Amino acid sequence: MSKSLVKLTATILVLLFLPLAGAFASGKMEVKIGEAVTLQGDNVRAGSTFKWIVKKGKEIVSTQSTSIFSYTFAQQGEYEVNLTVTDSLGNISNTSVSVLAGGKYPSSASSDSTSGDGGTINTQVEGSPIVISYSTLPSPGSDGAIHLIGDSKVLFNILPTNIDVIEYRIDRNIFQDSDGNGKANDDIDNSGDDSYLLGGSWESLYKEGESAKTVAEITLVNKAGEKAKSQVEIVFDQGPKKEGDPVAIMQVTPEPNPKDQLVYLYEDPSVVGFYSKMSEGKILEYRIDKNIFEDSNGDGNPANDIDNLNDVSFKTGDTWSTQYSKTDEQIIAQLIVVGEGGKGSRVQRGIWFSDSPRPPTIVEVKKDIQLISDKSFVLKGDPITFTVTGLKQTLDNYTFAWDFDGNGEVDKEIEGDNTVSNIYDYADLYTVKVTVTDKDGVSADFSLETLVKDVIATVANFEYIVNGNSVQFTNLSTVALNLTNKNLDYTWSFGDTDAENYNSQKDQTGVQDPTYTYSKAGKYIVTLSVVDADQVTDTKTAEITIDESAFQDEQVVGDITQDETVAPDTGGGGSIIVKILKIILYLILIVIVLIVLIVVGFLSFLKIQQPDLTFDELIDELKIKILTKLGVHDMIETAPTEESVVEPIEELTSEPATEEKPTEESATEEEPIEGEVMEKPPLAEQTGPVPDWMKGGAMSDSSVPKPEEKKEEEKTSEDMAKDLMGEPEEYDEEENEDEDEPPKPPKNGQAPSLSDQSGPVPDWLKGA
Repeated sequence: MSKSLVKLTATILVLLFLPLAGAFASGKMEVKIGEAVTLQGDNVRAGSTFKWIVKKGKEIVSTQSTSIFSYTFAQQGEYEVNLTVTDSLGNISNTSVSVLAGGKYPSSASSDSTSGDGGTINTQVEGSPIVISYSTLPSPGSDGAIHLIGDSKVLFNILPTNIDVIEYRIDRNIFQDSDGNGKANDDIDNSGDDSYLLGGSWESLYKEGESAKTVAEITLVNKAGEKAKSQVEIVFDQGPKKEGDPVAIMQVTPEPNPKDQLVYLYEDPSVVGFYSKMSEGKILEYRIDKNIFEDSNGDGNPANDIDNLNDVSFKTGDTWSTQYSKTDEQIIAQLIVVGEGGKGSRVQRGIWFSDSPRPPTIVEVKKDIQLISDKSFVLKGDPITFTVTGLKQTLDNYTFAWDFDGNGEVDKEIEGDNTVSNIYDYADLYTVKVTVTDKDGVSADFSLETLVKDVIATVANFEYIVNGNSVQFTNLSTVALNLTNKNLDYTWSFGDTDAENYNSQKDQTGVQDPTYTYSKAGKYIVTLSVVDADQVTDTKTAEITIDESAFQDEQVVGDITQDETVAPDTGGGGSIIVKILKIILYLILIVIVLIVLIVVGFLSFLKIQQPDLTFDELIDELKIKILTKLGVHDMIETAPTEESVVEPIEELTSEPATEEKPTEESATEEEPIEGEVMEKPPLAEQTGPVPDWMKGGAMSDSSVPKPEEKKEEEKTSEDMAKDLMGEPEEYDEEENEDEDEPPKPPKNGQAPSLSDQSGPVPDWLKGA
């Protein structure tokens, strides 16, 4: 183990340095089955965190989060150990090591005719009550793999369990899709055999070269749907030498008892398998007699029976299985190998029926036993608990001798209890060892690397969330890990100088996760002090800012504050009123904007209709029309005096325009004072839009009076005002021949057409 530890540690150190330098690398390792290996991440930046992941294919086997990684590879196969290091600056580096478990130690054929390799494999999945007990023929070698010589059969013998198992599944190769569903690792190749539902024996032929890699998997499923799985790799070897005198070597399943080398059977009937292919020398025949005390061929001589005569195993030595019925007599099975010139060799194996199964010894199940701890690391002064798992007998059959510091001396010996606790006084890396001895006196050793760190002190820490003027604090303080009492005393200082507000909330100062509400905006210094069971104190301080916006709901609306108009808050009523006022204000703004848009659009339309007018002139004209419709006369400009009246435009002979009601523009004109000569009004000296009463009288040919047409007499300013205001008056049928006197409106009081209206002519129209 020490050799593997040194090699792995050196490799992982190299791999760790490379990522920190900006490079990535990978390495390969070979380790023994059942041997604990340790990887240690040293010389990395202070404050770095570690994440170790052990994967077998796509399956995550184990994860650890310490700088020292320790793991025991219990099964044959290829694993990938990936390390991710995150330093205090947030930089992430990755590296990995490929581990080949068991691949370096192939088994060799034994010439001992009385011993067999391998044994019953016992596997228990963590958290599942199911224990898988099975054996194979050929038996697994010391590396945990089944070694075949050329095309060979493998016999799987699954021992029925007392748990409510309803399926005993065998997938002959998890890398081949035998059922054609597109998935290679879900086949049930023994589904057509009784062993699928009852357990027991099932065999399959493996051909050399049929797959790049071959791994068989046994899965047990109970009524609750819980599963337990175990895998075994199958490899092809060159095999023993096939020259020279024959040497018989026979492997048997179930496996012989290591103490008396007897094969014990418990079911009636029971199946026993024989494998002779490991025999050495130039062999012509592999003769198996299942019981040398019985005359199976009926010739009267039980010593010459060849029970596998009609099976391929007679010529190849491949797996051959046969059934035995329960008997109280001893049974001896025999293998005779025959070579050229009548040379041969013989080996025998005793078989015995027993009433109850013999529990496996500690050595037989060693690969399934692990020494584990309840912590990935421990602080000095803290207790750590060690447990031996995977034992197959009741605990009162075992004795445990513990060496906590790995110095070779037993620190504590316990009977009947697989769990023990220890406290380390000094920080260091310790190798914990335990020697387990079963009732048969068979012992096995197990070890585990344990890292003891210095004590980490209590640290105060918190985070907070600001919601308006209310702040929610969350405590993140950590307690020194060496303390049994993990309780802390909390003292908060919220930095609030408002005595009244603080007194109303002072009950929050000793709370673990307080909520504090501030009465005004500003910056506050918040401090958390924590005290642990050893009276060690630590503090954490943070500055918190409360914005003015947190108090906007309390501002004055108009001349009434929310506090004066709203009843005490019983669930957010005040905020609803404020929201309603805001909605009304928004609606008013929308209406105003729409009105402005309509007016601008209308003015734009008028501008298109009358491009010669400016927007000011269009607005003035529109204003006059609106005031006239509303009957507002005082705001209309005063009409010019009689002396200032400009000669009216002669009556137009064109077709009369559509009649309109007189506007109120002239209604505000004052009557001229007799004898007084008035100056021309400013209107007569300005250019501008054509008045309504001029519309229809544009400077076209149709607006020029024809010679034969009679000129319309001018109206006085008083008459024009009456016309524009729509006031009726008596109509004089006699035409006024005086050109200075304006014509009178019709008797019925209706406004004349635009072509019949008269009024002062602006200067910019004179001479047109």
